[in-house]
Amino acid sequence: MGILSAEGATTLNVPHPSQAPTLLGETFTTPWFAVDDERVKDFEKASYHDEYPHAYEGEDGYGEDLVEGFHLLSLLDVLCNHSLWSEGPWIAWNYGLDNVRFVSVIRTTDPFRIHGEVREVIDRGEQGHLVVTDLRAEVRGRERPGFVATQRALWSTV
Repeated sequence: MGILSAEGATTLNVPHPSQAPTLLGETFTTPWFAVDDERVKDFEKASYHDEYPHAYEGEDGYGEDLVEGFHLLSLLDVLCNHSLWSEGPWIAWNYGLDNVRFVSVIRTTDPFRIHGEVREVIDRGEQGHLVVTDLRAEVRGRERPGFVATQRALWSTV
């Protein structure tokens, strides 16, 4: 599946990474996205979840179509790059995640998108700017988000 629709998607960009501070307080929304079953299987294999000693099976299990939380987090890079970037020569180094909470289950049948707000832009001198965004995964048709997180990325020139 992957990208389903750009309906309602918004973007934030600047001509050069040095202009990252102008993004402070701005918001963006990624395109709608869904994870296909084959990608779930690939992630489980790559992360050794297919060898997990305590399977998510049985009456209390989450079912076969669960998209594992760390799989969802791994998608933030590609999803956010559709909506937040610099035009000029730059690279965004993953600086980590804070305050991650998995609020409600996301399944392969659940379209979702990310809403983000640039909460902070920290000048790191010659290194560039640390761009801090608060993220919320909206699941189509639900009030509660799938997950929330704060992402940190170091925007530096190449």
